[in-house]
Amino acid sequence: MSKYSVSGEELLVHLGDQIHFLINSAVSYDTGFEGEAKRLATVVRVLVHDTTRSSALLTQLNKMNILFYDSASIFRPENLLPSNCLTMTRLSKQEGENMKGDYVAPLNNGSPSRSNEKKVGFGKWWNRNTVFKDIKGNLFNRRDLILALANKEGGAHVDPKLDQAYANLTRFNSLAWKVYTKDDKKDMGNPVPPAIRQIAHEVIKTLKEGCLDLFSDKVSLLKKFEEYERHCLVHNKKIGLSQEVSHAHS
Repeated sequence: MSKYSVSGEELLVHLGDQIHFLINSAVSYDTGFEGEAKRLATVVRVLVHDTTRSSALLTQLNKMNILFYDSASIFRPENLLPSNCLTMTRLSKQEGENMKGDYVAPLNNGSPSRSNEKKVGFGKWWNRNTVFKDIKGNLFNRRDLILALANKEGGAHVDPKLDQAYANLTRFNSLAWKVYTKDDKKDMGNPVPPAIRQIAHEVIKTLKEGCLDLFSDKVSLLKKFEEYERHCLVHNKKIGLSQEVSHAHS
């Protein structure tokens, strides 16, 4: 069967669609639907993941050489404790309830260790920079998280079997962080969905800076990016992330 070659203009339509998908899902995630992390992972996969059988959209647009925003704190392999470089811990308490803890995406805010945001090449951002180390020394990078959620956890496919180390990270608290109260101690929960949200935030910023030059008419996309930036400011203020103080322990 003969093949049709997709034009450059059609590829740009796809890119515009993916930007809208990414921003819309990010906003939906922030309003409480954690399942959007699966769609965020799938969009990131479409944008950046090359295989032997398919090319990432940014590869087809000759844009894989752009620098990617890296908001993670520096991974220190000499640290014997578990490492959480991409998300932050948040404590919350409602009247009549015990203190609760969860992981959150810091977006543009966070601790001083994250203030020196950097831009790096794709290979370092995707494959080489560790974002989690669990209690057993298992390491996870952005590629591990994105492909697990997109390929195995419902983004584009549901797999009946998962890698055990990944299952431990997402289901059995292998980061070993807990919230202690005078009455009890509780696990912090699954760090992967907020990590995916943070990765999506990095990609959105990267696309705005690195890909807008492809479009002859940038007005509508610039408006979409600006709406997203305003949303992030309001969202972080709403959840009080800029006043983040962690009392979780491993």
